[in-house]
Amino acid sequence: MEQGGSIIREALQGIVPDQALDVLQAHLQDPSTTVQTVWRHTSAVANKVGAVLSPLFAPIFARAIQALYDSPDIVVLAFVLGTFVLMLQIVVWIHRTMMYMTRLAFRMMGWALFIALLAVVWRRGPEATIRDVVVFVSKMTGYAALVKDIWLSEYKKFDAQTKRGGDFSTGQRAPSGGYSRSGNNGW
Repeated sequence: MEQGGSIIREALQGIVPDQALDVLQAHLQDPSTTVQTVWRHTSAVANKVGAVLSPLFAPIFARAIQALYDSPDIVVLAFVLGTFVLMLQIVVWIHRTMMYMTRLAFRMMGWALFIALLAVVWRRGPEATIRDVVVFVSKMTGYAALVKDIWLSEYKKFDAQTKRGGDFSTGQRAPSGGYSRSGNNGW
């Protein structure tokens, strides 16, 4: 571990201040610290577990590697499936990012609209604002009535056309209520 510590210290020499390197040496790389003790015990336990399990799993791993070597199609299939899963994860990540940004934008737009309405009420006062809202709603109601009248007149024209079974301009009767193509339309 001492050689690894000196390599880390040399790598961080120009990047990290000398005081930080001294703290690193004193608290993390010293053999008597808790980090080093835990590291030694963990590596010893891992070595013992590896030594015990190695005879059990070595034949299984050897057979698996031989099977992969004998049938490269499985390796290619695993690579293709892995690539597909990776690409799918990237697409899902992009989708989630876009949904987050869209939700954030709409939320910001909603709060901006609320603040703008609050500023209008603050600047014009409640009475003038209520009067403006009433005028706006009455104009929109008039516009909606106009649109309704236009829609009803067009619907009545369409209904009369379909009941007659033909086109208004040519006067020809088409079977099936005006929905079929006449013989001389030219398309």
